Order: sequence, then C-alpha cells, then structure tokens
Amino acid sequence: MKTPMHKATFILRLWTDSDLVDANSWRGTVDHIGSGQSHQFQTLDEFISWLRQELAKTEKDI
Repeated sequence: MKTPMHKATFILRLWTDSDLVDANSWRGTVDHIGSGQSHQFQTLDEFISWLRQELAKTEKDI
C-alpha cells in the first residue's frame, strides 16, 4: 500500500531593511494557497513556528 502524499502550497515573501543580515533581520509575509490566508512575521523563527502549525493542520485534515 502506498503512503498518502501530503501537500501544502505557500507563497513566501522575505525582506530585510538591515545591512547586517542574520536570522533576526528577515521579515515577511506568507500566503497559504489552500486556505487563502495570509500571515506576517517579524523573524524567521516566527515564520518557522507558524509553518509547523500550518503543516500540522494539513496532516490532521487527511
């Protein structure tokens, strides 16, 4: 039996206003194509946390 494939599609926009580029200088927006919802974040850690939550929701929907 083949394992079901899980998919999620996002559009990610990243930018930094700082000359010193590190993990805390990036901010952006991400759009979840499946739900049409948008999320803004101020750090990459915030984005990764949000992404983990969204992917957990995708797994529960199956």
